[in-house]
Amino acid sequence: MQDITQKDALTDVTLEIASELQAWRTRVLNVLLIAVSIAGAPAIVLTIVRAIRKPEQWSAALVFLAVYLFLVALAFLRRLDPRLRVRGVLIVGYVVGIIAFARGGLAGSGSVYMIALPVMVAILVGVRSAIIAAVLSLLAFAAFAVAAHLGWMRPWLIHTDNPLALADWLYEGATFAMLLVAVMVLQWLFSRSQTRALRTSRERVAELTRAHALLQERAEELGRRASQFEAIVRVSRDTMALLKPEEMLQRTTEAIKEQFGFDTVAVYLAGKPGGEISLSAVAGATPGAGAHPMQPEAVTQTIRSDALRIIQPSAEKAQAGPGRLVLPLRVRDQVMGALEVRTGEHTAFSDEDVAILQMMADQIAIAIENARLFGEAQASLRELDALYRQYATEAWEQYTRAKPGAVRYSHGSVTCPAQTWRAVCEQVRTSGEAVTFTGDDGGEDAVRSLAVPVSLRGLPIGVLGFHRPAGAGAWQPEEIAMVRMVADRLALAVENIRLLEDAQRRATRERLVGEITASVRASVDVDTILQTTVRELGRALGTDRAFVQLGTGALAQSVAPAAERSSNEKQ
Repeated sequence: MQDITQKDALTDVTLEIASELQAWRTRVLNVLLIAVSIAGAPAIVLTIVRAIRKPEQWSAALVFLAVYLFLVALAFLRRLDPRLRVRGVLIVGYVVGIIAFARGGLAGSGSVYMIALPVMVAILVGVRSAIIAAVLSLLAFAAFAVAAHLGWMRPWLIHTDNPLALADWLYEGATFAMLLVAVMVLQWLFSRSQTRALRTSRERVAELTRAHALLQERAEELGRRASQFEAIVRVSRDTMALLKPEEMLQRTTEAIKEQFGFDTVAVYLAGKPGGEISLSAVAGATPGAGAHPMQPEAVTQTIRSDALRIIQPSAEKAQAGPGRLVLPLRVRDQVMGALEVRTGEHTAFSDEDVAILQMMADQIAIAIENARLFGEAQASLRELDALYRQYATEAWEQYTRAKPGAVRYSHGSVTCPAQTWRAVCEQVRTSGEAVTFTGDDGGEDAVRSLAVPVSLRGLPIGVLGFHRPAGAGAWQPEEIAMVRMVADRLALAVENIRLLEDAQRRATRERLVGEITASVRASVDVDTILQTTVRELGRALGTDRAFVQLGTGALAQSVAPAAERSSNEKQ
């Protein structure tokens, strides 16, 4: 197939060269005829003047005048077939050459005509015609040589001293033939070289044209692929940036429709395996509307079988419908829905389009799964946050009850009413924002107060308050910001201290349990074990009285009677 294409290309190039060469020869013929018409005018005038002086030359003058007028007519009749005009020029040339031979013999210009005409034919017609013209010139020269030898030319010659011997004509004929052959060979070689160069140039131009067309086609294909990959990047960005499935799917379908120029893009999602299939997002005309609806079972079959479904439009039908493609949305071998795409009339899907759209379908499925997992993670985080807040609240309540004096501190003499400060503290704990206020008396003793929450991961665990005289001015934003920064660091510091104390208490408890257990294991009888256990536990718990009782019902008996803590310590 490729060889046939190359042969066709070469044939086209040959025809193009032939056509261009013919046009060039026509232009050369026009220029030649005009030049001959202009250059021949003085010669015709001189011929007529000579004929007037010598009446015996009127016959030749009329012939030359007729030939000149014929050439002028050929110069201006450009609508004639160029081949007819060339033949007319050649006929005139040979007639003039024969007359020149007849009147001038070897001393005349007939041999010049007989050499120039084949060269002219080679230029205006071709090599084959030039060879025929050269043969005719040689035959004409030979005919005049025979006529001169037989004495037939003597009455025609205008130069009486013209040689008529056959040897002279043979000698001049050899020279004539040599020059004619040399000129023809040179012209043939030049013409062949020019033709080859022109053919090579045309072939290169044709190859460059084909290469340019191929590059343009590839550039268009790359441009289309770049647009498709740009669409992939845009869809990927939208699917990664948006976490709400509904918004993400709508943006994705609109991006695919805009970038690929589809008529309709829709996403269907299925519930549990075998569950109901619903339309989740659509861009363009609603699927199912119009003259060519997508059959509902097409989406169902795609989801059930996990295989794409493609319906290419048929260009042979007068009422061909749009191209339609349904791709499964799968994650980890599980199909969660389908992506439906519809094109315009007579627009088919290529293999590259199917591959690109399948990549997008996979990205959409991954985005849906990520959104679902993100929702579950958010729910888990909310549960963990609620548990942490509950734990932290209970822990700090226990901590503040255990150390009521250690969690309050004040410095300075300026104060505000206790009731007002309690109300402000409650407001700060509830809102989690800093509060500034001024005392109600408005006198010289008025106080400007600032209350900033001490929050631990959004949980208020205390309030940091400041009071200053009203004359010191209002609290500035940079002061409030600085206090907020200090309050945040204070919250982390006291939380670390609470956790450290809690860890120390646990370590102490574990150490005591280990010591008591070691003491109990060191004993060898029941009484000693029970006494050791009661004594050590009472000491660790700081109780005044501790006892242990073994047995059930009537067999219950008191072992290790109660003892005072002081007596236990003495023992």
